[in-house]
Amino acid sequence: MRKKKRGYVRTTVSLPKDVWEELRIESIKKKTTMGELIARKLKELKDLRSKLNMVNP
Repeated sequence: MRKKKRGYVRTTVSLPKDVWEELRIESIKKKTTMGELIARKLKELKDLRSKLNMVNP
């Protein structure tokens, strides 16, 4: 039986150990998965960049 597709792709990412530890601690504190945390941080960065581009065209 196939799993339903949820719009996500599983992948492996190599991170420096210090970055990995920081993300792991934050994901545990926020009770979320590391993947969700990384996706949220990337979205926040994208939103911030688009706001900065509106201010400084």
